[in-house]
Amino acid sequence: MQNDWKNLPLGLPMTLASVGTLATLFAGKNLHAGFGVVWAALSFWHGWQHHKKMQADAGRLKNCCLTAKADIHAQFTPVQVLVNSFQVDSYVPGRVRLRSSLLAAYPEWQQPLEEYVKSFTGVQTAAINPLTGSLLITYDIAQLRQKPKLAVLEDKIAELAAARL
Repeated sequence: MQNDWKNLPLGLPMTLASVGTLATLFAGKNLHAGFGVVWAALSFWHGWQHHKKMQADAGRLKNCCLTAKADIHAQFTPVQVLVNSFQVDSYVPGRVRLRSSLLAAYPEWQQPLEEYVKSFTGVQTAAINPLTGSLLITYDIAQLRQKPKLAVLEDKIAELAAARL
């Protein structure tokens, strides 16, 4: 019972105190000051209730985010997350531009990714624009299509580019 009054919603008492304060502007200093003090006290009390609620909500959100982050790390490696983040900006056979906000956010991934992409059969160049997070790949079509998995990948990129139009 003692804690019930601590969690009392203060909307109605605050409204009455504010109306009383405004209504007593011309009634007299003591009455006006009295309503003003009550309004200030209720405002402070309401602010304290709100502060406690915000702290509790922030704690729940932090725990939720930490749990979600742990789940994501358990399911995905950084390479999988990066690959899943790519979108096809443009494609013509022999040239593709991919974009990922993660490339711009994690510059330490850029050089290793360029080197990795250049290691594929038929890839002539792989260049990352660090500001935009785009990866431009040029390749020899005939050489790339000799590798069935790379040919399937190129077909998938062509589908994604066509769907984007």
